[in-house]
Amino acid sequence: MSLWYGFGVMATYVLISLGESAPAIDSAVEQKIPVEDRLKLDAGRWLINSTLPTSKELSDNLAISDAWTFIVCPIRGYYGRARPDVWEWLAAKSVAAPAKV
Repeated sequence: MSLWYGFGVMATYVLISLGESAPAIDSAVEQKIPVEDRLKLDAGRWLINSTLPTSKELSDNLAISDAWTFIVCPIRGYYGRARPDVWEWLAAKSVAAPAKV
């Protein structure tokens, strides 16, 4: 498991391309995010697990901030209907923050 700023957790994000940016977004994610830290939901729609603590830092790391239209948001909780692999991926990437001592 990768560490996020020494707290032992990573941030999970949802990334959604807008307009015609799906091919470019898909390419950026596939090139920069390890296979075990990404799940493609649909063209231009991803779940991403990252050591980067903010949505802006993730988009900058993907080099999409100034070129493409998209929304990237951290996942704080989730609910819905989806393929079983989506729930399995989210459960595997969800890590409780350590208790403060």
